[in-house]
Amino acid sequence: MSILPEYSPNELGKDAVAQRLADAHRAVEPAISAIYRIEAPGKEADPTEPIKLLEVNPNTTASGIMPVWLSSHAASGVPFPSVIVEIHPSEWPELQDGTLKLPDGWQFDAGQQL
Repeated sequence: MSILPEYSPNELGKDAVAQRLADAHRAVEPAISAIYRIEAPGKEADPTEPIKLLEVNPNTTASGIMPVWLSSHAASGVPFPSVIVEIHPSEWPELQDGTLKLPDGWQFDAGQQL
C-alpha cells in the first residue's frame, strides 16, 4: 500500500509528482513547516534528474545539508528518482543568507511552497 494518492497517467510530470510527494511527506510527518521544490537550473527537463524537495522540519536535527537519494518507484506513482533535503527551522536563516548552501548549484524559490 502506498501513502501516495492514486494517480492518472496524465499527472506523471515532475511538477505533479513533486506535489504528491510533498503531500505524502506532510501526511507522514505533519510537523513539517514548509516544503520547497529544489531545482537544478538547465537540468530539470532530463527525466533522470531527480525531483528534489527541501523540507523544513522541527523534528530533525540541525546537521546541515545532507541529501537523501531515493530511486524511482513507478508502481507507487513516482516514475522519477527523488532527493530529500531536510533542515531544522534554526537552519533556515543560514540557508537564506547563503551561509548554508545547497549542493551542485541547486536553487529554490522561498516564495513557492508546495
